[in-house]
Amino acid sequence: MYGKNKILNSFPPDLANDVRSVLDMLVMKNDDISSRYYIVNLAGMNIAIPERVYMIEQTPPNMTVVQRNILDCIFTRHNNGFVRQRHLQNLMSCTEYWAIPFCFKLLGEYVDNILYDVNKHLECNIDNYLRFIGENEKFFDKTKNQMISYWNCYYRSRFPNKESYIGFNIFNNLEMAYNKWVNLP
Repeated sequence: MYGKNKILNSFPPDLANDVRSVLDMLVMKNDDISSRYYIVNLAGMNIAIPERVYMIEQTPPNMTVVQRNILDCIFTRHNNGFVRQRHLQNLMSCTEYWAIPFCFKLLGEYVDNILYDVNKHLECNIDNYLRFIGENEKFFDKTKNQMISYWNCYYRSRFPNKESYIGFNIFNNLEMAYNKWVNLP
Protein backbone atom coordinates (compact mmCIF):
# COMPACT_ATOMS: atom_id res chain seq x y z
CA MET A 1 0.00 0.00 0.00
CA TYR A 2 1.33 3.41 -0.93
CA GLY A 3 2.55 5.36 2.10
CA LYS A 4 0.09 8.24 1.81
CA ASN A 5 -2.85 5.83 1.76
CA LYS A 6 -1.53 4.26 4.96
CA ILE A 7 -1.77 7.65 6.64
CA LEU A 8 -5.13 8.47 5.05
CA ASN A 9 -6.58 5.33 6.66
CA SER A 10 -5.39 6.53 10.09
CA PHE A 11 -8.11 9.16 10.31
CA PRO A 12 -11.92 9.14 10.06
CA PRO A 13 -13.26 9.44 6.49
CA ASP A 14 -14.78 12.88 7.14
CA LEU A 15 -11.21 14.22 7.47
CA ALA A 16 -10.07 12.78 4.14
CA ASN A 17 -9.79 16.14 2.33
CA ASP A 18 -7.76 17.70 5.14
CA VAL A 19 -5.55 14.61 5.48
CA ARG A 20 -4.91 14.63 1.70
CA SER A 21 -4.02 18.32 1.87
CA VAL A 22 -1.49 17.65 4.63
CA LEU A 23 -0.06 14.63 2.82
CA ASP A 24 0.29 16.62 -0.40
CA MET A 25 2.44 19.13 1.50
CA LEU A 26 4.76 16.46 2.93
CA VAL A 27 7.81 15.02 1.24
CA MET A 28 7.88 11.29 1.85
CA LYS A 29 9.04 8.05 0.32
CA ASN A 30 7.01 4.88 0.20
CA ASP A 31 9.08 3.24 2.97
CA ASP A 32 8.74 6.24 5.31
CA ILE A 33 5.62 4.64 6.78
CA SER A 34 5.87 1.48 8.89
CA SER A 35 4.12 -1.61 7.59
CA ARG A 36 3.14 -2.40 11.21
CA TYR A 37 -0.10 -0.92 12.52
CA TYR A 38 -2.22 -0.72 15.59
CA ILE A 39 -5.95 -0.87 15.04
CA VAL A 40 -8.39 0.97 17.26
CA ASN A 41 -12.11 1.56 17.28
CA LEU A 42 -13.01 5.19 16.85
CA ALA A 43 -16.74 5.88 17.12
CA GLY A 44 -17.57 2.51 15.57
CA MET A 45 -14.91 2.65 12.83
CA ASN A 46 -11.72 0.61 12.78
CA ILE A 47 -8.77 2.93 12.26
CA ALA A 48 -5.31 1.54 11.37
CA ILE A 49 -2.48 3.77 12.56
CA PRO A 50 1.16 3.08 11.61
CA GLU A 51 3.45 2.16 14.49
CA ARG A 52 6.12 4.53 13.14
CA VAL A 53 6.79 7.11 10.47
CA TYR A 54 10.38 7.73 9.34
CA MET A 55 10.04 10.82 7.16
CA ILE A 56 11.95 13.99 7.89
CA GLU A 57 10.04 16.24 10.28
CA GLN A 58 8.33 18.97 8.30
CA THR A 59 6.18 21.99 9.06
CA PRO A 60 4.43 23.12 5.88
CA PRO A 61 3.07 26.68 5.88
CA ASN A 62 -0.53 27.83 5.49
CA MET A 63 -2.32 24.97 7.22
CA THR A 64 -5.69 25.23 8.94
CA VAL A 65 -5.93 24.32 12.62
CA VAL A 66 -7.40 20.93 11.71
CA GLN A 67 -4.61 20.27 9.22
CA ARG A 68 -2.00 21.27 11.78
CA ASN A 69 -3.55 18.85 14.29
CA ILE A 70 -3.49 16.10 11.66
CA LEU A 71 0.18 16.81 10.99
CA ASP A 72 0.94 16.69 14.70
CA CYS A 73 -0.91 13.37 15.05
CA ILE A 74 1.14 11.91 12.20
CA PHE A 75 4.40 13.01 13.80
CA THR A 76 3.45 11.50 17.19
CA ARG A 77 4.29 8.25 15.39
CA HIS A 78 7.80 9.43 14.41
CA ASN A 79 10.78 7.18 15.10
CA ASN A 80 12.48 9.96 17.10
CA GLY A 81 11.08 10.37 20.61
CA PHE A 82 11.91 14.09 20.70
CA VAL A 83 9.85 14.61 17.54
CA ARG A 84 6.98 12.59 19.02
CA GLN A 85 7.05 14.68 22.18
CA ARG A 86 7.24 18.01 20.33
CA HIS A 87 4.17 17.15 18.26
CA LEU A 88 2.30 15.84 21.29
CA GLN A 89 2.97 19.20 22.96
CA ASN A 90 1.49 20.91 19.89
CA LEU A 91 -1.69 18.88 20.47
CA MET A 92 -2.20 20.12 24.05
CA SER A 93 -5.12 22.36 23.08
CA CYS A 94 -6.60 19.85 20.64
CA THR A 95 -9.85 18.36 21.91
CA GLU A 96 -10.74 16.39 18.78
CA TYR A 97 -11.73 12.81 19.53
CA TRP A 98 -9.83 11.51 16.49
CA ALA A 99 -6.52 12.70 18.04
CA ILE A 100 -6.92 10.52 21.15
CA PRO A 101 -5.60 7.24 19.64
CA PHE A 102 -2.36 8.97 18.63
CA CYS A 103 -1.86 10.44 22.10
CA PHE A 104 -3.03 7.35 24.00
CA LYS A 105 -0.54 5.12 22.16
CA LEU A 106 2.29 7.21 23.61
CA LEU A 107 1.39 5.90 27.09
CA GLY A 108 2.85 2.53 26.09
CA GLU A 109 6.19 3.80 24.87
CA TYR A 110 9.55 3.90 26.60
CA VAL A 111 10.18 7.67 26.77
CA ASP A 112 8.91 8.53 30.25
CA ASN A 113 9.07 12.30 29.70
CA ILE A 114 6.34 11.90 27.09
CA LEU A 115 4.07 10.38 29.75
CA TYR A 116 4.01 13.67 31.64
CA ASP A 117 2.81 15.46 28.53
CA VAL A 118 0.20 12.80 27.75
CA ASN A 119 -1.03 13.23 31.32
CA LYS A 120 -1.50 16.98 30.70
CA HIS A 121 -3.39 16.25 27.47
CA LEU A 122 -5.47 13.64 29.25
CA GLU A 123 -6.50 16.08 31.99
CA CYS A 124 -7.92 18.44 29.34
CA ASN A 125 -9.64 15.64 27.43
CA ILE A 126 -10.68 13.16 30.10
CA ASP A 127 -14.14 12.46 28.65
CA ASN A 128 -12.62 11.69 25.24
CA TYR A 129 -10.05 9.38 26.84
CA LEU A 130 -12.74 7.55 28.83
CA ARG A 131 -14.88 7.16 25.72
CA PHE A 132 -11.83 5.82 23.86
CA ILE A 133 -11.09 3.32 26.64
CA GLY A 134 -14.71 2.15 26.51
CA GLU A 135 -14.37 1.49 22.79
CA ASN A 136 -10.90 -0.09 23.10
CA GLU A 137 -10.60 -2.09 26.32
CA LYS A 138 -8.15 -4.61 24.83
CA PHE A 139 -6.00 -1.80 23.46
CA PHE A 140 -6.07 -0.16 26.90
CA ASP A 141 -4.83 -3.41 28.47
CA LYS A 142 -2.14 -3.89 25.82
CA THR A 143 -0.91 -0.32 26.23
CA LYS A 144 -0.85 -0.68 30.01
CA ASN A 145 1.16 -3.90 29.68
CA GLN A 146 3.64 -2.14 27.38
CA MET A 147 4.05 0.62 29.97
CA ILE A 148 4.69 -1.99 32.67
CA SER A 149 7.23 -3.76 30.49
CA TYR A 150 9.15 -0.52 29.79
CA TRP A 151 9.04 0.41 33.48
CA ASN A 152 10.48 -3.01 34.31
CA CYS A 153 13.28 -2.65 31.72
CA TYR A 154 14.21 1.03 32.01
CA TYR A 155 12.73 2.64 35.12
CA ARG A 156 12.39 0.02 37.83
CA SER A 157 15.75 0.89 39.41
CA ARG A 158 14.83 4.60 39.51
CA PHE A 159 11.24 3.93 40.62
CA PRO A 160 11.32 0.66 42.60
CA ASN A 161 7.96 1.55 44.12
CA LYS A 162 5.78 1.39 41.02
CA GLU A 163 3.26 3.83 42.50
CA SER A 164 5.93 6.52 42.19
CA TYR A 165 6.21 5.99 38.42
CA ILE A 166 4.08 8.31 36.25
CA GLY A 167 2.88 5.47 34.01
CA PHE A 168 1.29 3.56 36.88
CA ASN A 169 -0.27 6.76 38.21
CA ILE A 170 -1.81 7.54 34.84
CA PHE A 171 -3.26 4.07 34.34
CA ASN A 172 -4.54 3.83 37.94
CA ASN A 173 -6.22 7.22 37.58
CA LEU A 174 -7.70 6.25 34.21
CA GLU A 175 -9.07 3.00 35.62
CA MET A 176 -10.66 4.78 38.58
CA ALA A 177 -12.13 7.50 36.35
CA TYR A 178 -13.41 4.95 33.84
CA ASN A 179 -15.07 2.84 36.55
CA LYS A 180 -16.73 5.96 37.92
CA TRP A 181 -17.73 7.02 34.41
CA VAL A 182 -19.48 3.68 33.79
CA ASN A 183 -20.71 3.51 37.40
CA LEU A 184 -18.66 0.50 38.46
CA PRO A 185 -17.54 0.15 42.08
